[in-house]
Amino acid sequence: MQMRDELGTVYSDAHFRDLFPNRGQPAVSPAMLALVVVLQFAEGLTDRQAAEAVRGRIETKGHLVAQNLR
Repeated sequence: MQMRDELGTVYSDAHFRDLFPNRGQPAVSPAMLALVVVLQFAEGLTDRQAAEAVRGRIETKGHLVAQNLR
């Protein structure tokens, strides 16, 4: 189960539109960044711990996809 399945959409990029410039390379989704910060606070993680948790989840997801492709 994913958080969005339980809570629905918590944040959308439209909530943050005025905080980002219209020009230049697009940033990482502001809504995703906001959600990571909320989860970081809820878990009591430092910035480094939150980054490692996200990285670990991405690696785990990649391993699961690779296993399904075999």
